[in-house]
Amino acid sequence: MHRGEVIHVFEPDLIVWDKVILELKVLPYSNNFSGEHFAQLIHYLKFFKKELGFLVNFAPANVRIKRVIWSEKKGRVIEDYQEQLSRQSQKVTDVANGVRDAIIEISESVGLGYSDALYRKIVKVELRHRGYTIHDNIEVPARWHEKIVAFQRMPFIRVNENVLVHACSLSGYPSSYEFTRVKTALRNLGIPFAFLVNFGFRQLQIFGVEPK
Repeated sequence: MHRGEVIHVFEPDLIVWDKVILELKVLPYSNNFSGEHFAQLIHYLKFFKKELGFLVNFAPANVRIKRVIWSEKKGRVIEDYQEQLSRQSQKVTDVANGVRDAIIEISESVGLGYSDALYRKIVKVELRHRGYTIHDNIEVPARWHEKIVAFQRMPFIRVNENVLVHACSLSGYPSSYEFTRVKTALRNLGIPFAFLVNFGFRQLQIFGVEPK
């Protein structure tokens, strides 16, 4: 729950002795668990305040089991956006500072360890609560010689028409791909500034991005 709204419903397969969470899979085409499987179990461990979980794959001839340990720690906050923000208008700066405060509030109240989709929902609820106008799942035009040839739907949040927010999670550092597509979206939407936010395992990272 956040601000009185249901954000997500967690439903682990089994909780044993009120201590261990089991997530049971049948993965006939893979011997290894994906990052999505680990993230799913970490979400459960975090939400139910457990430290130990097991991913179990019953498909192979020999059952595959992977132990996952989670410990909740207060994450550091890394901020790198002042240079980009110094070149913005006062209107954009005011909105950006409010968005930054909302992101910090989310990190302190919810913590780290959830999926990017879950954080996007929380960010939307928090920003609406603070009175901002938002649009999500933005359709970004692809241009060729100034002509629009297609639209690409991207999981960004547009705030008051002049700031873009892209929320990632569960990585040590956002990939260059994430920075590149935020820049592309800014250029094609005509928006001057964006926050690329990573709710990582041990850090909250907030980066400023400009179209160029």
